[in-house]
Formats: sequence, C-alpha cells, structure tokens
Amino acid sequence: MPHHPDNLPPLDRELLELTFDHVANGIYLVDGEGTTIRVNRTFEEMSGFSNAELVGRNLRDMVGPDREFSGSASLLVLEKKKPVTATYSTSTGRKLLVRGIPLFHDDGSIRLIINTIWDLTVVSYSRAVDADTARDAMPEEEDLVTCSPQMQQVLDLALRVAPTDSTLLLSGESGVGKSLLARLVHRASERRKGPFLQVNCGAIPETLLEAELFGYAPGSFTGADRKGRDGRFTLADGGTLFLDEIAELPLHLQSKLLGVLQEREFFRIGGNRAEKVDVRVIAASNRNLLEMVAAGRFREDLYYRLNVVPITLPPLRRRPEDIPLLADAFVERFNRKYRSFKQLSPPLLSRLEQLPWRGNIRELENFIERLVVTSTETVLTPENCGLPTAPANGQGSLKRQLENHEAEILTRAWEKHRTTRRVATALGISQATAARKLRRHKIGEPIDNPESSRLPT
Repeated sequence: MPHHPDNLPPLDRELLELTFDHVANGIYLVDGEGTTIRVNRTFEEMSGFSNAELVGRNLRDMVGPDREFSGSASLLVLEKKKPVTATYSTSTGRKLLVRGIPLFHDDGSIRLIINTIWDLTVVSYSRAVDADTARDAMPEEEDLVTCSPQMQQVLDLALRVAPTDSTLLLSGESGVGKSLLARLVHRASERRKGPFLQVNCGAIPETLLEAELFGYAPGSFTGADRKGRDGRFTLADGGTLFLDEIAELPLHLQSKLLGVLQEREFFRIGGNRAEKVDVRVIAASNRNLLEMVAAGRFREDLYYRLNVVPITLPPLRRRPEDIPLLADAFVERFNRKYRSFKQLSPPLLSRLEQLPWRGNIRELENFIERLVVTSTETVLTPENCGLPTAPANGQGSLKRQLENHEAEILTRAWEKHRTTRRVATALGISQATAARKLRRHKIGEPIDNPESSRLPT
C-alpha cells in the first residue's frame, strides 16, 4: 500500500514537496467530486491563481463566463471516466493545455484526477487585461478536446518533440486537424513568441508559389514591387512555417525547399545574395508521399528530410468517442456566436457517433453550425435534424442501448412538459429522480447567458 504523504519520513516528504513544486509542468489535483485538492507552484505561475485561491473550490463553480476558467478537462474526465486532453483559457489571459488522468477506487468510482498542464500562451498578459482582448488573441478555432487513446498518443508525441527544432511531417485525411496540431506544436515550443505562418501549397498558383515562399528582389520581373517583397520564410524567421498540402509543391520548388532545410539559407527570385533564416518547418499532406516518391512526383531526399518526425492523425470515424465532445464544443461556440440556446439531445449525440464523417472534424463542425442557425427547435433530436434514428436492433452494449432509450423518453417528456415536476408525473417517478436523470443525460439544462460555455477550451 502506498504511504500517505503525511506519514512519510520528513526527508521523503520534503523531497516529494520539492518535486511537486519544481517540475516543469503545472499540476492540478482534483477529487472525485470535482473539488480542487492542490495545485503546484508551476501552475500558480502559469495561471496567475494561487493555491490558496483554488483549494477547496469545486470546478463547477469556477467554469464559465466571468469565472476563473473557460472550461475544465477534469469535469470531462468525471463525465467520461477516461483520460481527457483539452485546451482552455483562464480569466488572467492564459492559454493552457490540460491532460486529465483519473485514478479509481476499487468500486470503479473516481478517487482522484491528476491534471498535467502545458502553458500555450504566446503573449503574457497582466491580470488586469481585458478578457475579450485576451480571447481575441487566442481564437476558439484553436481549441482542442479529445478522449481518444489514439489522439492521446498523437498529442504525447507532439508535445515531446515540440521543444526541439525537428521537422515534422503530419499525415491524415482532410479535416482531421493537421493545422490545429501544427499550431499546438508551435505554441508548446520555445518559438511560441515568434511568428506562426501557414502556406497552403495547393491553393497558390505554381507561378506565384516561389515568390510567396521565398520573396523576390526589386525589379526581378515585370509587375514586381519596386522595393521587392519578403517571402514566408523571411517573415517566419524565429518562428514556425507550416507547409500544408506539401504534395502539391512543384518539383523545381521541392529542390529549393530541400536546400533551405539543409543549409538554412536561400536566394530570393532575382536575388544575388543568400539569406539566412531560422525557421522550423512543419509539413502536412493528405496524400501518400511514399507512393508519389515511387512514381517520381516527389523527391525522395526531400521526403526523408521532411519525415524526421512523422505523425499520423486518425480520421474521426476511427475515434467515435471524440464525436460527442467535439459536437458539444461546437454547439457551445455557435450558441455564443449566434446568441442562440440550442442543445444536442443524447439520442442525437448517439446518432452522430454512428455516422462516417468522411469530411472529419471540419464536416462535423459545419454540420453543427448548420443545425444551430437553421433549426427552429431548442433541443435538437435526430428527428428534427432530419437524421434517421439508429437501427431497431441497436448498436453497442445492452447498457448503452438502455441508456439511449431512456434518454429518448426523457427528451420527449421534457420537450412536452418543460418542468421536472410535470416530467416526473408523466413518467410515474419522483421529481428528485426525474431531475437526477435529466441532469445525467444533460436534458433541459438551463442556459442563463448566451455567452456561457461548457467548452473544454
């Protein structure tokens, strides 16, 4: 049996305290009810909140508009009973990435949640900073939430290599979040105060792409700016350059890119002087580059120079456990954007998990936005969203199917009666039971403020 810290010898207890307070990451300890047990000194410095301000307070009372945090990985861990990684903002203007890990009692209930925190803040804000300004500097589109073991492995690798200058090659289908991961790596690196620039190699005409990447000297071609122009490599000096759709890069530019990666210098179009740059390159592709190498359409030496640290992001259909988290996050975002009060019913969330989402996260995001702006209903169900219900034989475990059926009954009852007392009467249960079940299935939860958010940012 492990020793309680208070029962350790003085030297061991001192070493434990020193380790807790001097690790590079923030640590936030929460009990099985969501109450803060303790934070370490690193988290105090990251967040701007002291241990004394947080200990003993429940996270449910600290999350929301004008409160300490915009969201909480711990609350998602309590809900999902599995590890969760999420980003969120603090009222002091910090952007944090949190990995929450649950520890269980023998009966399966959560005993403790250990949160490990990385500071992703690009600019250090004072406590007096205007909260809207801080949020504007850290757009919600960069928020991340996942409980998928596959994505946890991806994030583990990304965070391990973030402090290095190694080149990354991100692979995966369109819409899986490659640009989001690239931004996360930049924010978690020592280059975070430098620029992060993104170039879509497939969206710029080939005749303009070289000038876009490397710039040009004054008078180098007809129509050129008389003062010349800096390219993205020059503008990204000291930071990170994300080259999306790298497979679309023409062969002659592949050769020039290889030279930049090897020598850290290049020539502008029409220039006669080599320019030195300090840029970390992250490349991404939704195509199989090895097949392109074999077909002679992509340089083999450039492939291996880019493929220093390969990271493959799984498609959304292979991590369906993330779909409800993402859907909830998107509906919160669009509720705030359009000042609406839409809620996703449990049957709808269950149905969304069963869809293939060939367009991945981007398709899901667009689908949720469409529901929020077009639906006349407050509680969104498969029926009023135009989705067929799940097959009659059901999917998943018996427990899951029973929960889904209970949620459908409660959703219909709430839409008709709108109070816990009337729902209880209609279903022949006590009001306390009705209230508890409605809360558990997140049905009919009041939204007092259109700016409120459960978004695990």
